[in-house]
Amino acid sequence: MAGTNKKLDKAIDDFSKVLTNKRSRSFFFLILSFLVILGINSLLPTIQGASHYTADVANMTYAEYLVLKESDVHYEMTWLTEQKIEDYKKDYIEANPELTVIDKALIEVPGEFPVKVYTKFFFEYTFWYISTLTSLISAVLLFYSLFNYLLTISKDKYKKYVELEQDLEKMSRCDLDPVTFEPWMDYVFNYKRKIKQHKGNVKYKLDLLEQKTKYEDKKRLKNYFKQPNDGMKEQVLAQLGELTKKELKYLTEKERLLSYLDEDYIKEYVVNGRVKYFKYIHPMFVYTGTNTIGKTVDSYSLIKSDAQKISNDAGVKVLFSLTLTFIFSILFTVTAIASAEQSVFWIIVNVIAKIAPLLMQIPLAINYNNAFMENQLLQNLSHRRSIGLTYLADINRGVNIKDPDERFLETIKEVPTNAEEDKSRIRQTDHDGSGDGTQE
Repeated sequence: MAGTNKKLDKAIDDFSKVLTNKRSRSFFFLILSFLVILGINSLLPTIQGASHYTADVANMTYAEYLVLKESDVHYEMTWLTEQKIEDYKKDYIEANPELTVIDKALIEVPGEFPVKVYTKFFFEYTFWYISTLTSLISAVLLFYSLFNYLLTISKDKYKKYVELEQDLEKMSRCDLDPVTFEPWMDYVFNYKRKIKQHKGNVKYKLDLLEQKTKYEDKKRLKNYFKQPNDGMKEQVLAQLGELTKKELKYLTEKERLLSYLDEDYIKEYVVNGRVKYFKYIHPMFVYTGTNTIGKTVDSYSLIKSDAQKISNDAGVKVLFSLTLTFIFSILFTVTAIASAEQSVFWIIVNVIAKIAPLLMQIPLAINYNNAFMENQLLQNLSHRRSIGLTYLADINRGVNIKDPDERFLETIKEVPTNAEEDKSRIRQTDHDGSGDGTQE
């Protein structure tokens, strides 16, 4: 039994090596290139207006086919029917050796001769959509099954991932005290990130304002913005005289943006408000990698859980698989290449065209697994570890982890508390007669 398991494990390892081998992926892409070139050439008749029906085969007589052909040139017999007609003519010639060359060329098939004829374009044929949908579902299932298999192997064998995961597990178990860690996440980590993101957003808008404003519209106001207080700014503004519309617009917009960087504004409107591009990071992300609740200057706001990443990427992957399947579904059905009663060569081509979208899922799944490991799993592990280390460093430095509003209230309360102590001491001094009061 143990020997069988070892053989099975070895077979799986060998198969994995084949899948992840660059040569294997190059071979798949070579097949794809061949099919695309073949498909492009097969589309030439369509471009020339020589396309015809390639779906929904109907049985009829040769005479009925000729009538239909006169009314609609798109009707076409199947390849196998054409071969049967050629065989009939050959047999007729062999049975009548006295025929001349002209007679042989003028041989007609009997009107009652049974034939099979394509009667619809592929896009008019209901079964084509069913077949395409089946191919799409098969491609998506294969992609995610293979991706899940490769990801499971990578998580066990990727050394850097294993080491980071072990470090995080040890940190969560031994070093992250929920009593202090979770308040720190709220009142220090996310608090600082939110303010940093807000300032980044404002500075970005200031930079855009400077870029789109012409130099002649802002050069006179350069000295105005260098002044340290409002009084001196008013003096500079009075010296400038009347401003043009563009200068006034620049002045107003820049003053407005600069006011958003004021500390009082930040405390009142930013800390408890909404900040564009900011994403709240929950303690659970560090514990388990799941954050349960683009454009940013804060890399942590780009964090996505593994499930979010896969679900977000699924739309792109499904769309790509749909496009690939759709292309290969129509590639060999818009011209003389039919799906029934065709030559052996085109049967083989059609089979390859059907499995090509499935084959393509193999290198796509391998590439996505590698990208997912590098850009998602390892980055998230690194972010989680970085947050944990930042917390430990702040705790060692004695950073205050209380709510910023509570800190402000404590500062206010310190004054009346000390004042009451001073009043009590003064009253005691007066009572003892050792103060400045007079005794009777």
